[in-house]
Amino acid sequence: MSSDIMIMPGLGRPFTLGMLYDARKEKLIPGFSLFGDETLQQYQSSNAQRSSEFQIVASDSTESKSSAMDIEASLGVSFLGGLVEVGGSAKYLNNNKKYQNQSRVTLKYKSTTIYKQFTAPPGTVKVQETAITEKGLATHVVTSILYGANAFFVFDSDKVEDTNLQDIQGKMEAVIKKIPTISIEGSGSVQLTGEEKSLASNLSCKFHGDFLLESLPTTFEDAVKTYQTLPTLLGDDSADAVPMKVWLVPLNKFYSKSQLLVREINVSKVRRIHTTLEELHALKRRANEAMDDKLVQRIPLIHDKISEFQQIFQDYILTVQKKIAEKLPLVRAGTESEQSLQKIIDDREKSPFSNEKASAWLDAIEREIAHLKSCAGMVEGTQAKFVPNQTELDKEVLAEKVKHALCFVFTSLECIDPYLKVLSDYLESPDSKDATDVMPSIQDMWFHSTEVVRKMKQTAKTFFDHVNDFKKSRNVGFFVTALENGTFQGATIYHYKEGILATQDFTFTHIPSVQGYTGRSDLLWYACDLTFDRNTINNWVSLSDNDTFALSEVGKRQNYPKHPERFLGYNQVLCNEGLMGKHYWEVEWNGYVDVGIAYISIPRKEADFPSAIGYNTYSWIFRSYPKNGYLELHNKKETHVRVTTPGFKRLGVFLDWRGGSLSFYAVSSNEVRHLHTIKTKFTEPVYPAFGIGIGDYHGSLRLV
Repeated sequence: MSSDIMIMPGLGRPFTLGMLYDARKEKLIPGFSLFGDETLQQYQSSNAQRSSEFQIVASDSTESKSSAMDIEASLGVSFLGGLVEVGGSAKYLNNNKKYQNQSRVTLKYKSTTIYKQFTAPPGTVKVQETAITEKGLATHVVTSILYGANAFFVFDSDKVEDTNLQDIQGKMEAVIKKIPTISIEGSGSVQLTGEEKSLASNLSCKFHGDFLLESLPTTFEDAVKTYQTLPTLLGDDSADAVPMKVWLVPLNKFYSKSQLLVREINVSKVRRIHTTLEELHALKRRANEAMDDKLVQRIPLIHDKISEFQQIFQDYILTVQKKIAEKLPLVRAGTESEQSLQKIIDDREKSPFSNEKASAWLDAIEREIAHLKSCAGMVEGTQAKFVPNQTELDKEVLAEKVKHALCFVFTSLECIDPYLKVLSDYLESPDSKDATDVMPSIQDMWFHSTEVVRKMKQTAKTFFDHVNDFKKSRNVGFFVTALENGTFQGATIYHYKEGILATQDFTFTHIPSVQGYTGRSDLLWYACDLTFDRNTINNWVSLSDNDTFALSEVGKRQNYPKHPERFLGYNQVLCNEGLMGKHYWEVEWNGYVDVGIAYISIPRKEADFPSAIGYNTYSWIFRSYPKNGYLELHNKKETHVRVTTPGFKRLGVFLDWRGGSLSFYAVSSNEVRHLHTIKTKFTEPVYPAFGIGIGDYHGSLRLV
């Protein structure tokens, strides 16, 4: 390098003919020129060198990007070490994939316009700024510049499954290769096949270029339109072109007192530095992928752990880059040997940041996430709600309507990770011997136990069954969270009753018979929301309070619109909700009231028994007539029901559709007393049905 001409890409840096350059630090020295203006004007020549080409870059590796920018290995290490600050299209070098499982294809457009050079032979012209060269502040002078512009369109897919990555990559390459030849319709839309449109619509685009655009492209279609305008943006006189390639001659060719030598760094050493930094960025991408997982974002215990790893790792990458930036100029100047660069690589391999140790930790995190997803996936799409911590869980279970709350709890996600502590300590004190030999403790993690994993999946299945069983219950809340609990490995189910934790290891207690229910809370598991159906209500019954209160009063007729489902002969109404499975509801009643269920096919228009609930095969009711007591009615058959304490104001109804029973309870405070059970076989969904008053006898009923 000391005697040869250096050729390097401009990388968005403001090179001019005669500018001084320090090749040890890859640093321009602006404001100083080795030649005066008159000399430059006398010996400057210009030649048109117009060309344009495009290239597909299918890899996101540093090596591929460097190749696309015509960066040789030594300059590439300077860039990776932070010595070179790039601009314009060269900012493409800083654009790294966020995820490992993400396809990326880049379209490069390159245009050259004019070549300028300083033609005076060395030793034939007078030089200036000799003080700078004698002080050793510069090593080379710019003698030739090729102008033009680069543009990079970086297309990214969404994060995809690993098995689909290669397929998506191939399809992206095929479509993006067509961009330079795609036609634009008069309307400005892009001509693509249906499959190509589907693929292109899911791609994002990031532009890095030396062209001044009115707006930056962000979609495939934007990119096509922008690409086709690029040849016109440099102007006929190439006034907007930038230095693309630069030729630099050692200063001692023009000024003999400048005897600075620039040592060439061994290529294998350069490659090892490349590999080290590439590995670090790959590990960071894996962490990005894990942290952006939807489930991880819902679970702070694991999200915060990965976030901490990311931050520590980023700090370490900056530390390594800083060391490289410090050592490169010294090695090139000959004041230090290449061993100082080798030490940076060796120190990393011996540290807790080694590829082996960091990969092992990420492997464990990814396995842990996979096991968590296998359980959490069971309740996706249900009403189970993820809550981030104990405080938020307390708020949910204390809500007024939540009488019972079941919470699936991941119990073994630890807050403190020893490996992260080691990483942090190493950053603070890299020479500590304690940190260098520590491997992440993977074998002791909960998911290495097949028994713990088996039990956790069984617990998740049990929780999922409860969610399905009580999905229509208005009084049961379902939640998922992660809380440390050393008593239960893997997972467990918490049960909250009226906002108070009842058990950390919930097992549902099945009451053996409907007569066995005595606690109201046991039935509230099945409580459902009901509303009266306005299209069915008889004209002699009025509705209020959001369709939950019905009243019949003598002589007060309502003017409801005509409807084929309206009861015409009797003061009756159905609810909107068709029920199957197990359901419980309560009513407050007064006067002459019938409470029961009916099929949707019950007659509506007859003023005779066929449309009266309880007097046909379509309905079953429990009747309260103040003068005649209580009775069951089905298909005209009456069964008197003996009630030891009549006059109760709240009635509970429990439907076990599959079990073929309809049970009635007197409700007082937190207790229920079984009154009567109707046994039958149901063949279709049933609708809560009510009769409210009859003839001159009024009645009222409120859905509770």
